[in-house]
Amino acid sequence: MWRSIGARAQGAAHASNGLPCQDAFACATLGDHMAALAVADGAGSAPFSRTGAEFAVERAIRYLRNVADLVAEPTVWLSGVRGAIAAARGRIFDYARSQGLDAQQFATTLQVVLLGRAGCCYGRVGDGGGVGRLDGALVPLAPAPDNDFVNETHFLTSLNCRPEVFFHPGPMSDCAIFTDGIQHLAMHLAQWTPHDPFFVPLFDFARTQSDTGAAQAKLGAYLETERFDRRKDDDRTLVISVWTGDAA
Repeated sequence: MWRSIGARAQGAAHASNGLPCQDAFACATLGDHMAALAVADGAGSAPFSRTGAEFAVERAIRYLRNVADLVAEPTVWLSGVRGAIAAARGRIFDYARSQGLDAQQFATTLQVVLLGRAGCCYGRVGDGGGVGRLDGALVPLAPAPDNDFVNETHFLTSLNCRPEVFFHPGPMSDCAIFTDGIQHLAMHLAQWTPHDPFFVPLFDFARTQSDTGAAQAKLGAYLETERFDRRKDDDRTLVISVWTGDAA
């Protein structure tokens, strides 16, 4: 089965301004051999971005739970991830409309992963990144985010929202997705390749933890350490999923 843990931490910039962490994450197992992960990074300029991020990850994972039987085969994972992103976008627009608000006030990025032993499917709107151990090697799940300017990104609520979706076939044993507050430590930015010394200990840690709550608390404490704020004071979220073996 897949064991998934996640945590988020408030960045120094938000802490100094008295703002809460605007990231969100969610994860779920889908039967014995699949898992679904989602991470969102609320836009700092949007007044309800934290709500938007929370709505996005909750609805994306709920969608994949609801269609779990229909996405059991890798051939339909691309449509499953696209459907999850569309459902998350619809949730925000429906809520904004019900409150008489502009959906742009809930602006957020979104990353969604559908994970199985035969590979994974990764979808992204905005920035952030993902890494998987595919056939024994750590690989990026998507190219570097296509931001024209520093600190600029695309959002789930944008009128020209265009999800990027990638399918990676092959034996998959570990996966991680993260917001941009972590990428300066997680990736070699110039080449956009995984920094193995960052991920390997985290995957090993997740694989040895049987108490999810305790593991997430430890991961959260790690994300609070000063090393993350030293070069980038943004909020940060990390979700890890590791294969622990077939269920007895």
